[in-house]
Amino acid sequence: MDERSIVEKLRKIELFQGIKDDDERLTKVSGIVSVRRCKAGHQVITEGEAGREFFVLNKGTVDVLKRTLENDVFTIVTLTDEEDVFFGELALMDDELRSASVTANTDCEFLVINRDDFDRLGEKDPRLGLLVTRAVGRALSTRLRKTNEDLITLFEALVGEVAESGNLEEPGED
Repeated sequence: MDERSIVEKLRKIELFQGIKDDDERLTKVSGIVSVRRCKAGHQVITEGEAGREFFVLNKGTVDVLKRTLENDVFTIVTLTDEEDVFFGELALMDDELRSASVTANTDCEFLVINRDDFDRLGEKDPRLGLLVTRAVGRALSTRLRKTNEDLITLFEALVGEVAESGNLEEPGED
């Protein structure tokens, strides 16, 4: 994959919207991108393992998977290359363990950025680092707000179920 193709793909990715019209900065980012391919069935990221790489799905389809407390695996979402999606962005920010697994459904191609390379690029071009880091923050806040909404919905459903079973009064009932 050539530099121009990488730049054009990055231009479509949410985390790079702050620099999408800046060919020079997009070219700098493309300089730290490696292309990785894998076969269908390959586990790209494993929940609970350390991660230092961010992935842009360039070709193919992947499942994002999460384990329950009982160690059952369920699919959170299926991502396709047509959606211009990414995952693993937390690895650019911290040393925490991966929060989910990602498995290739089809043969896939990824654009991969290593955190050390991203850090060095940010030191050389602090504005670029700031714009991408802010975009990661926005993506995380959007996900956190959605999670909060989902949690409230689940809580209200649980309270309703318990109330229907006769073991709890609905809030506000006396």
